[in-house]
Parts: sequence; structure tokens; C-alpha cells
Amino acid sequence: MTPAKRPILSLNGLIKPEEDGPLVLATYDVLLPCRWYDIEHKVAVLGQVTLTSEFLLRLLKSADGLEEAGAAAFFGFDLRDMTFVLAEVERHGYVQRKNGRLWLTQAGQALFRSDSDQPQIFAVEAVRESVGFDLLSFAPEPRQFLDEFERFLPELAVGPDASQAATQQIPSAFRRFYHEVQATKERKRDDRKRDEKKSLYSIDNVAAGDRFSATVRVVVTATGMRPHAGEADLSDWRSEPELEDRPRTLAAMSAFVDAQATTKHSSDQEAYDALLELAPEFLKDFARREGLNIDRYFREALTRTGDARSDRPTIPLLGALLGRENIRKASEVLSYGLRKGATPPCLIWVLPQLRNWGATQLLPEFLRHLKVQIKKQPGAVAPALAVALASGRPELYLGRAFDQVAASEAPRFPRALELLVIPGVMVAATVHAPIGVHKGLPVPTGFVSFDPRVIERGEAYLAARMGPVVQQKPYEALLADALNRDTRSVVEELVESFDEKVQPS
Repeated sequence: MTPAKRPILSLNGLIKPEEDGPLVLATYDVLLPCRWYDIEHKVAVLGQVTLTSEFLLRLLKSADGLEEAGAAAFFGFDLRDMTFVLAEVERHGYVQRKNGRLWLTQAGQALFRSDSDQPQIFAVEAVRESVGFDLLSFAPEPRQFLDEFERFLPELAVGPDASQAATQQIPSAFRRFYHEVQATKERKRDDRKRDEKKSLYSIDNVAAGDRFSATVRVVVTATGMRPHAGEADLSDWRSEPELEDRPRTLAAMSAFVDAQATTKHSSDQEAYDALLELAPEFLKDFARREGLNIDRYFREALTRTGDARSDRPTIPLLGALLGRENIRKASEVLSYGLRKGATPPCLIWVLPQLRNWGATQLLPEFLRHLKVQIKKQPGAVAPALAVALASGRPELYLGRAFDQVAASEAPRFPRALELLVIPGVMVAATVHAPIGVHKGLPVPTGFVSFDPRVIERGEAYLAARMGPVVQQKPYEALLADALNRDTRSVVEELVESFDEKVQPS
């Protein structure tokens, strides 16, 4: 389920309607605050007899000693049907047959309360169970194991009185979601009680337990005509009917997405200039005197199809690199880049100055994938060191994903630039800035490449600017050596062949 559509604003030629298509801007894993509750309640085990047998019991309560033929005629049953119904109630000991008549037994009489003419055909059981509920929609949420990275992800906010309010809300929430809670439990059971039909009889006491958090994956989606106006897609987390039962969580996730909006900054142009500096051959058709024509390049990146090939070493990236499709593209580029036999000792990732960048489990997964592929190279001795270059005070979860996080209050990189360099193997560069509007969600736009010329420029770009960030760090020499490797012979051998084989952009 997605929030209501926002008003459509014209972007005057950014993309034609017939060229429009879906766009994944970013992926986040966000913590949903939850709490365990010990709930003492009673359940009724239903369904011991069929509905027809229940009607027979009610008939005999009004006319005990009724002839069998009269009972059959009352229901319109033939001999076969009546035999089946009588066999069921006799098996439970509720009815006795004597001299062609039907009598309620003592057990059958006991099914009826004094104030009711309906038999209470169930057994009441006292139950105590612990159930997790989120503190926004008060809906059931199973407890998850969170690793060190996930524990530091951003968390959705709840009010200061959430715990007190939740205790008051839980009885009605438990009643509303009782069948969902039981269905989840029964999927884990294989005994004969799995087929018992249970109904909530009463809720006797609720006691709050420990707090915990669950992760919610939100994919921010937009369209080519309105790339700045993303919406929260929670389909990876819950089905449509389940989302409809969690309106407050939906609203909180929409607010989280809206909070990621940024304003165009004067340094954005410097970041776009970096793209031109790194891949001038690839971007030559989109260069103009004042810099990169980002509107034209955005349109080209949205509509162009095709993955990396030996004769197509550079391909566009649209949307965050940390998205399923872009990770797939980058992995293809990595495999091509590794064919040159490089064994890089490190990978260096310049992080954009962007709120909640990398707040997704996709980050550590992708880093592990990169390191595993590099480790498979002949001659690789130790795993590649994953180093992040950040500005200000990096989020704690980044330190759980990267081997090292180096930060500086005065970085020399444009604030909107994201740059991943695996020396001798590949470069991925994107700019995180709104497109088409002054303020909106950033639209990551750039490229990924295994072109040796782009790699060499990426290494030189990093080497010239990373000094203040890594100065006096124990891995400073490792990074410097990796970026200042002797690549001239490799480049001279490959540039000519690429010039002949690369298709025009």
C-alpha cells in the first residue's frame, strides 16, 4: 500500500510521457520499535461437532425423548443422513438412543447454560503467551535477531507516552489480531492440536515486557516525470492486506521518506563536474560549456537499456548504487574488471553528505560480495580492506559495515558525490541531488565502469583529495600505494583496443 498521490508538477521537458517509467531512488532498512507483552487469556476450543449436530442438540433440549423418525422428518433427512448425525453426537456421549427415541445424556444437558438455549460446545482453556506488538500500529511483530549493523540503523519515532498508551491498547489489539497471531503459531506446529479451532474467550491480564526492534525495508520509488517525489514501497516487508492493518506504520514510513529530501546546493555542480572529469569519453554527448547537462543525461540513463560488456565498459547508473538492480550491474562490472588480474588490497568508498546514506542491509552484503570476489583472485593474500571516507560524524552503523571509517570536518570532496574506487578494477560514481526542482528527494545519477582510463582518473582524483581524511591513519600508506600503482603500461595496452571497440554513447 502506498500513500495518496501528490499533485503532479510539470517539469518542462525533463522526460516525455511516452518515455516515463518506474525509478527506484533508494532502499532503507529502518527499525520499528516494538515490545513484548505477556497476555493472560482464555480460549475456547471450538468445532467438536458439526453445525447440524448442534441443531439436533438444540432440538432435543426443547423436545427430549423425540422419536428418531420425527427428528429425521424435522431436518428433512433420509436414513443415511440421520445415521451420520446420530453417530457423531453418540460418539461424544451427548445423546442416547432408546426404544426408537432420542434422549440428551447428562453430558448433553451440561452443554446448556441456564440462561441460554444454545449448547456451549467447547472447552475453555487458560493460556499465557508472549506476543510482540509494534508501538505504532499495535500490530503483531515477531522478534528478529539483529546483528551489529542492524542495531544502529535509524529508528522510527514514537511518542514519549507510547509505552503507557500501548498497555491500554494491547487488549483490543490482541483481540483484533488474534487469528493472525494464532496462524503464525500454528504454522510452527505439527501436532494434532494444529487443527483445533480456537476462539478468544476473554483477556484477563496484560503485562508489558522487554522492548525490541524489528527491521522494516522500504524501497523509495518514483517515476521519470517526477523523480524528486518518491513514495514508500513496503511490499518487501508486508502484503497489501497486512499493510492496511498498519496505517500508523505506513504514515511513519512516508514521513521518513519525506525527511530525506534535500535542497539544491551550489556545490552540486562541482559533483557533476567530477563525473565529467572521471569519464569524459562516456559523457561527451552531455557536456556543455557550463558543465554536464544533467536533464539530458537523466533522460538518457532512464531510457537506455543494456548491461556492461567487453565493448561497453561504462554504463549509466540511476538511483542509489545500494539497490538490487544497481548492485547487479556493479557486480557485472566487477567481474569484467577482475579479468585483468588485479588484486587490490583495498576498496575506497567516498560517502556523500546525505542523511541516512547506507542505512540498508544491502551495504554490508555488497561489501562482503566485493571482498569475496577480490579474494578469489590468483595472488590475493588477505581480504581487501573496505575503507569509507566520510564527512563530519559518521553514523554508527557505517562502522559496523566497513573495516575502517575515516572522517574529516574539512573534506575536499563535493558534498553530493558518491565515489567507489576499487583500484585497478572498477569505479562507480553518482551525484545525489534533486533533479527538476529546487527541493526534493535526491536522484542519484552517474555511472559504473571498468574502463582503465576511468579507473586511473578515479584513483588520481582520490589520491589528490583524500589526504586530510586519512592523514596519520594506520592504513594511509596502504591506500596511497594502491592509488599510486604503476598503471601506465596497462592503460597504454588497453586504451587503443577500447577506442576501437567501445560503442558511441
